Amino acid sequence: MNLASGFASTFYKLKSHYLLFQNLTTFKETLGKSEKSLTRSLPNLDNPLLLKLERCQNLNQFNQIHCLMITTGLYQDTFAASRLLLISLSSLKPPNICLSYLTFLQIQNPDVFSYNIIIKASAQTTRLPNSLHLYNRLLRRGLCPNEYTFCFLLTSCAQNFFLQEGKQVHAQFIKHSVSSNSIFANTSLISMYGKCGEIDEALQVFEEMPEKGEASWGAIVDSYISHGFLMEGLLLFAKLRSYCVKATNATLVTALCACAKLQYLKCGKTIHGHIEVLGLELNVTLGTSLVDMYSKCGEIDLASEIFSQIPTKSVASWNCMIHGLAMNGRGIVAVDLFKEMLLFGLKPNSATFVGLLQACSHTGLVDDALVYFSSMTNSHDVHPSVRHYGCMVDLYCRAGRLEKAIEVIRTMSIKPDIVIWGALSGGCRKYGHAKLGELVGVQMLKLEPPRTSCALNLSDMYAMDGRWDDMMSVRSMDFDGSFGREGGFSTLT
Repeated sequence: MNLASGFASTFYKLKSHYLLFQNLTTFKETLGKSEKSLTRSLPNLDNPLLLKLERCQNLNQFNQIHCLMITTGLYQDTFAASRLLLISLSSLKPPNICLSYLTFLQIQNPDVFSYNIIIKASAQTTRLPNSLHLYNRLLRRGLCPNEYTFCFLLTSCAQNFFLQEGKQVHAQFIKHSVSSNSIFANTSLISMYGKCGEIDEALQVFEEMPEKGEASWGAIVDSYISHGFLMEGLLLFAKLRSYCVKATNATLVTALCACAKLQYLKCGKTIHGHIEVLGLELNVTLGTSLVDMYSKCGEIDLASEIFSQIPTKSVASWNCMIHGLAMNGRGIVAVDLFKEMLLFGLKPNSATFVGLLQACSHTGLVDDALVYFSSMTNSHDVHPSVRHYGCMVDLYCRAGRLEKAIEVIRTMSIKPDIVIWGALSGGCRKYGHAKLGELVGVQMLKLEPPRTSCALNLSDMYAMDGRWDDMMSVRSMDFDGSFGREGGFSTLT
């Protein structure tokens, strides 16, 4: 580098530093005529620096404003610091939770609002001190928690299934005289008990509430349905409607899920009518839930009609429709729908191929199933699970090609489960392969206790082969009289 170029380089560096200093100076001048106007003005949302903070959307802007708040002394004000903490979690994309915690630690006198923000954030990550530890620090500072503090604490306990800790929070809830009129806090309490399986406690809190909101009804309905009390949950949903409470989208989805599991078509149609009366848009979750309900109740034409009305379909929506068509004997239509899904540029996932392979199995499309099974890893980067292998075993067994089914079991990279052995056992019974069925029955007994349908399948194989003594020997495994076939049911109503 010659002397002239060296001077030129130095000149441009000095010029760039000068321009940077000038920009920072201009930026500070736009926030106020002097630093005194920043520090002496009442720190509310009209403060020019806080107005800039409210519009902040990226980390670089946030860091600049953070530095100015420190240099001007504005950060010493608790309100201003709490706004900085809130923006770090709500406006930055993506939220920087670690930065938020460091920001919280720098607040000299954090108030309840600041603690509420960081307690809520602690429920979203394992890298922060847990919410109960932060709550203890709040109490040691002599601060009084409010209803929102308990909402965030209970949400954290519910997400982690911390029942005992949740009960301790409930005790604090009572100790600090949080009113039973607090809909938000009581709804969080219902949700916590519900997610932890304490349905009676959830119902007691719900019944003691003098005023119940939409979220409160949704929390108690979800508590019942998510733990298998489907009919009780639907009865609560009916009670909700009788009180003219507007059900939330989440509550409607939960109720439709219960109808699908019960194959309760009449109730499902009633909920569908309720959705239309309310004028709700068929968004992806609500529309997919209706498709699932109608499919499992055997109304595949109605399911197809709803599917066509969903404006924006997710992969889950397509999966649900493919599964519905497969289970209702329309495998060829399901395969065509899969091809249509690919034309829309959607990427199929593991569940997509389970439905697709089931469609091929129920329709006898053996060659097509082989092509799709191969394309899972080669074209779509989906690794076969035990469910995919189970579909292939079922496919070959239905087609009478038991030797191919055995080959799949021998070459699969996953240990076969009871479902795969059960599919092979069904094929053996259907096509009269008693010797092979005996070997399969022994494998099934190793996976499940003898007082199940596994022992019954093995005894059937012995009876098919005329080995009556062996059949009686297997049946004698049952000592408590519970041996027998499970009751049948239909997927159609």
